[in-house]
Amino acid sequence: MKISNTKIYEQVADIILERIRTDVYQVGDKLPSIQKLSKEYGVSVASVREALNALRTIGIIEVKQGYGTFIKQKEPTFFEFGDKFTSVNQITELLELREIVESATVANASLKRDENDLVDLRTALKEMGEAITDGTSGEKADLDFHLAIAKAAQNSLLVELLNNIAELIRDSMKETRKLFIYNKEKTMHKLLEDHEKIYHAILAQDRDVAVETMQHHLLEVKDTILANFKEQ
Repeated sequence: MKISNTKIYEQVADIILERIRTDVYQVGDKLPSIQKLSKEYGVSVASVREALNALRTIGIIEVKQGYGTFIKQKEPTFFEFGDKFTSVNQITELLELREIVESATVANASLKRDENDLVDLRTALKEMGEAITDGTSGEKADLDFHLAIAKAAQNSLLVELLNNIAELIRDSMKETRKLFIYNKEKTMHKLLEDHEKIYHAILAQDRDVAVETMQHHLLEVKDTILANFKEQ
């Protein structure tokens, strides 16, 4: 089956998902090699690797070093928060806190940032881009980006506040990225683009655009999570 057009890796991931759901591939089966899938679908090895990374992130497949890639389950796993979040109210409170704090933080950062701050932000963006294909979901780089904004605001209490809830933020970011991978309307590339827009607003020292862009990003994250969150 040959495929083409934009977002190739998403199409590859969709085909593999459909084959799993229709039992062409069953739980426990070993997938063909990346090279064989690349030839079968007429796409690059990089596209297949990116598709498999997306499927691994949402729990569909697992990679066993030295053995290959195996089907782990038919449906994705979301919100593995354990006892950290047990209700919609708890996750909503965290998202609302982020919206309040980070809107003010990015406003100050856009006016007070220095060259070192910009370097930190660019580094985090680079790592977020690499995470799309390197087998990780990128939540560490995502968190580093937001913590770098807090640092750029030159307010030690803001940095301390975000560091105190950093683990919770990182967990929510990980689940958000799973959803963006799984949702055809929201992709990992879209998340990266949102962060790049925030960075460019800070670079231009445009306070209004920085705040607006951050609020839009956090609102989309909030809507995406709450639309998919299930009471545990």
